Amino acid sequence: MRRISFHIAIVFFTLVCGVVASSLVQRYFLHGRSTSVERKVLLSGTVPRFIPVSSLLEPDYHIYFYRTPASDDPEEITLYGDFRSAQVTGEHFESNATSDAAKLIERGSKFDEKGQKIGKRGVTVFTINQDIHAVRIFWTEGGHFLVCAGPFISVSA
Repeated sequence: MRRISFHIAIVFFTLVCGVVASSLVQRYFLHGRSTSVERKVLLSGTVPRFIPVSSLLEPDYHIYFYRTPASDDPEEITLYGDFRSAQVTGEHFESNATSDAAKLIERGSKFDEKGQKIGKRGVTVFTINQDIHAVRIFWTEGGHFLVCAGPFISVSA
């Protein structure tokens, strides 16, 4: 029994050292540098709705790029998250809500699953000759600002 506890302690110690080392490398050696990750995962016999193309992971924000199976545009669908501060979050929300390039079609509150207000939410559309060319949904959750943008948004029941 004592031997098993010793082995568990070694594994736990190794895990903690690995996490600490990884955090230190990220903080002191990779700070301010872009990290791009490209990964394509396909399960046999399935057609994915969204294919991950790449990502840009900075300490203050993350951007993920996706495409649909019919598209070869690597930035067809973009997910953006900013985690700097409540002030930056508010500035991002207002700049997206008052953009000259897009028409604001919805602005309101963001609620959690319990019905508590946790932020703001907005929807803008980009049009070309009165046709919707792209849609952007943006919202805040505390000090986080998040955006999902793409050529269309489909909601399944």
